[in-house]
Amino acid sequence: MHNSLHLTAVALLCAASMTSLAQSQPGRNPRPYQGLDWASAHQVLTTTHIHISNQKKLDIFLKRGFEFFTLSNYYPSAPYYPMSEMRVGQFRVRQEHAVVKDGVLTPGPFEWNEILAPWIDQVAEEYRKSYPFKVGGPMFTNLPSGLMEAPNAEHHSFTNTRAHINAPGSLYASGTFDARNRFLSAKHGYNFGTGLPWQTAFTNMLEQLLIPDGGGITINHPHWSGLTDEAIAEMLDFDPRVLGIEVFNQSSGRVGKSWSEEHWDRILATGRQCFGFFVPDHGTTEGVNVLLVKEKTAADCLRAYRQGNWYGAIKGQGLRFQKIACDGKTLIVECDRDANIQIISKLGVVAEKRASALTFPISEAAQHVYLRVKATAVDDSGEILFSQPFIMTP
Repeated sequence: MHNSLHLTAVALLCAASMTSLAQSQPGRNPRPYQGLDWASAHQVLTTTHIHISNQKKLDIFLKRGFEFFTLSNYYPSAPYYPMSEMRVGQFRVRQEHAVVKDGVLTPGPFEWNEILAPWIDQVAEEYRKSYPFKVGGPMFTNLPSGLMEAPNAEHHSFTNTRAHINAPGSLYASGTFDARNRFLSAKHGYNFGTGLPWQTAFTNMLEQLLIPDGGGITINHPHWSGLTDEAIAEMLDFDPRVLGIEVFNQSSGRVGKSWSEEHWDRILATGRQCFGFFVPDHGTTEGVNVLLVKEKTAADCLRAYRQGNWYGAIKGQGLRFQKIACDGKTLIVECDRDANIQIISKLGVVAEKRASALTFPISEAAQHVYLRVKATAVDDSGEILFSQPFIMTP
């Protein structure tokens, strides 16, 4: 069978098997925060899309108060987990995970010094001078005691979508170090990304979740990726552990595409639950997910993502939500200080008030389809908070 046809067949088989598995999994929670004791919950600053490969950049986020890390590095797209065991340059010397070579998923390990040897003389001198590769010292030299962390990576180069995908809580790894083909690995059949249909890769990500009831898949920067609403909906429908989309991505602002809030509202208007993620990507100053957890453990943090017990923030400092609750009849919002509070539904902005609290009586819930809260600071902090959505349709 031709390789592309073989991969397509595998994708269809995976989709069928995942459909039966997904039926046994709880769906994305249509009513987040239910049963949550806001008064006693810890508010943990974190994010799902963050590129960190040295202590200097890690220190920036530690100084900002981040407590839970799911590093999403690529080239290769392998979890930097546990962080204490990461070494500089280790994936250039050896990688354990599988790679698509000549169109076939091929198991590791891959010893890159040996693999490159037959054609290393053809590599440009500016790159060849770093060969043979060597493993260096610890990547992170000053990790705080008790730092919470979980595996993650940013996966890309699927055969049937331009999407970039993260999988917080998953040990799945893909691709190689040779992102720009500087060492001619692509010329010799090695795919630097997943090289698989997204359905197959999603299956692999979900099968390798660290805990069964936490974490999942995020659809990264849909505006930057040029994803259609139909493509996003298809991914969300693939499995309930496909959690949602990045609503804000700081790095994408370099090309004017930080925001995917309109994408979010259009997807929610279909009645699908879709959690919203807020991330820095390669940036360092904006994009935060604030998890609400009973205990400060990595497992509880991953469960908060699955349950929708968290909210998004641009800055992660200053303005905070103190309570968000919806029983289907009333939506209650409380902040720790005055803010411009908006209630948003399929109908648009249905309530707005400058205050520290807002109570919104819900009549004819079905016409709203969904409700979400947006609170904008009225000081000069630039903070904006976003609740997870409440789905109002049956």
